[in-house]
Amino acid sequence: MSELTLAESICERAHQLWQLDGSLEGCADEYWRLARVLVEEEFGRPVVARSSDSEPVAPR
Repeated sequence: MSELTLAESICERAHQLWQLDGSLEGCADEYWRLARVLVEEEFGRPVVARSSDSEPVAPR
């Protein structure tokens, strides 16, 4: 199994957070931002706003 990219890890984490929070509609941006912070901390990367990583992906 291949290692997930940073963006894939963020997407997966955002989806998990969304599900844990009751699958609320209209909150994708918030889940994406929180997931990005958490995943980047795990990867040991600084949390810096980048236009390419700031766009949320709709939960699956």
